[in-house]
Amino acid sequence: MTRKTEALLWVDIETTGTDPRHDLMLEIGLRCTSMDAKTEYARYESVIKPGVLPTDRSFAYAHRMHEENGLIDEVIDASPELCSTARVALAVIDFTQSMAETHVLHPAGTNMMGFDLPFLEHYLFTEDQWGRFHRLLSYRALDMTAIRLTQTALGADPYEHYTQTKSHRVTDCLDMDISEYIEWLDLVK
Repeated sequence: MTRKTEALLWVDIETTGTDPRHDLMLEIGLRCTSMDAKTEYARYESVIKPGVLPTDRSFAYAHRMHEENGLIDEVIDASPELCSTARVALAVIDFTQSMAETHVLHPAGTNMMGFDLPFLEHYLFTEDQWGRFHRLLSYRALDMTAIRLTQTALGADPYEHYTQTKSHRVTDCLDMDISEYIEWLDLVK
């Protein structure tokens, strides 16, 4: 039996709000990388087409942001069959299972333990699917928020350019997290 290598499973989602019990997921991105994040093993990205997009005021901020970045148009134009919540949930589990065959997967990202993973649990997956997915992950996680808060404690402003450069699409968010993580590792060395 071959020993599994340690890897980071980067997770990012885009949503209509912050409450996984009421808000919807619109996009998901996963990347599996080496522990130093310099080698990417595989990636999965998809928009998610909900039955109906909300129109109430609670969605106004997210709607404006996702209209500007093109996500709303992609969601509207997405195939209801290929991008349904059920289909994306199965694809996420399949992707994660394939990575878990050779890697110990440590979840990584920004606020993923308090935001992204709860959305996966409450919105994307059924209870059985959540159990399958969750068992594929290590209990040890890398949260970029801890690194950014450490930088803040040391007098730096890691959020200085955050809003100007971030499109709030999973590709860009994951690129940014991985890039910042690699820079942080170089500083620590």
